[in-house]
Amino acid sequence: MQPEYVHHRSSVNTLPEKRQDAQTAVDNLKHWQPAVAEVKQWPGYEVLPLWSLPHQAAQLGVGSIFYKDESQRFGRKLGSFKALGAPYTVFMLLADAVERATGNRPSAAQLRSGEFKAITERVTVCVATDGNQGRGLAHAAATFHCRCVVYIHGHVSPGRKEAMEAYGAIVIRIDGEYEASVKRAKEDGRMNGWHFVSSTSWDDFREPLPRHVMNAYMVMVEEAMDAVPDLSKITHVFMQGGVGSIAAAVFMGIALRLGEQNLPRMIMVEPREADCLYQSAAKGVATPSSGTLRTIMAGLACREVSPAAWKLLEWLCTDYVAIPDSWAVDAMKALANGSGDTPIVCGESAAGGYAVVLKATQDPELKDKLGLDANSQVLLFGCEGATDPEIYQQLVGIDASEVFERQKQTSL
Repeated sequence: MQPEYVHHRSSVNTLPEKRQDAQTAVDNLKHWQPAVAEVKQWPGYEVLPLWSLPHQAAQLGVGSIFYKDESQRFGRKLGSFKALGAPYTVFMLLADAVERATGNRPSAAQLRSGEFKAITERVTVCVATDGNQGRGLAHAAATFHCRCVVYIHGHVSPGRKEAMEAYGAIVIRIDGEYEASVKRAKEDGRMNGWHFVSSTSWDDFREPLPRHVMNAYMVMVEEAMDAVPDLSKITHVFMQGGVGSIAAAVFMGIALRLGEQNLPRMIMVEPREADCLYQSAAKGVATPSSGTLRTIMAGLACREVSPAAWKLLEWLCTDYVAIPDSWAVDAMKALANGSGDTPIVCGESAAGGYAVVLKATQDPELKDKLGLDANSQVLLFGCEGATDPEIYQQLVGIDASEVFERQKQTSL
């Protein structure tokens, strides 16, 4: 009988050679401040909350729980950290195009105004997506006046497809899974001179587009680090998987802020059916998941790791946990309820970290494996909200708008 979850404790993250393997990627990513400063000037930008959940921490037998909430990043319709990376990358891409054509570099406001539409509308960006990245890219293309083509696979929900189309993107559904859509998007982009916008890197983030995506993600990471009462006292950081890029950004940001001494446990969470990071860690080499990729955690349904992100994770990630979908649903419901704390709208792909903490209180063996106890201070990254409101309501049993309203009342 297959166990409900699997856990792997890394034995290589402390090795000097793993730090050395990651060095080039770190060097290419560590100058993220210009991206953060740019995004903070954009209309609609606001610092999103880091919720403290003291009642739930007490119930779960840990010292503190902090939850970084991305459910309203640039509004509920976008509602995920992916509204940072793709838009910033499109801005940089189009600013480069205008500068080449005119000799002057435009501001984001000038691009939004359509002043250079004659140049930007000839540029096409493309991506393969489970939903959030494509929505962020479609929004960016509409905002900055270029064309957008998005490739989705067979498991992407109709609601997520329609959300991308609402921004004017051409959405192409292919047979096969996520990696097949990546292959098709990259090949069509190559043949047509389109720009493939993704955080996945094969060259340690030397190529600018994945680097731009990762640099903009640091808006979320810096907000969280600045809001934690004392980052040096955090004992556990949980992050959801996918291809590993955003987890790599989170873990790297914390490591560079704190230094490499006395870092917290950095824990990766994935679906059982899309566990490429767990498999790679367990086997000691980048390894595709052998699962079905059928999971409600749609944004994590990835077969293979990002090669560059994997180098960062081998250096920094201490634990890998792969969980069933039912754990994510329980976590979504618990966060929506609040149990005396602020109610939170947590999407399926954002629930993994809290799910593991929640289940560890019912499983002493898992709790012991992760070193969770009454002194633990836990930092969670909730990277999406109700990005498909219909699915959210089906899983949680209430409309996300109700949870947002209770959140508003609680935080007054």
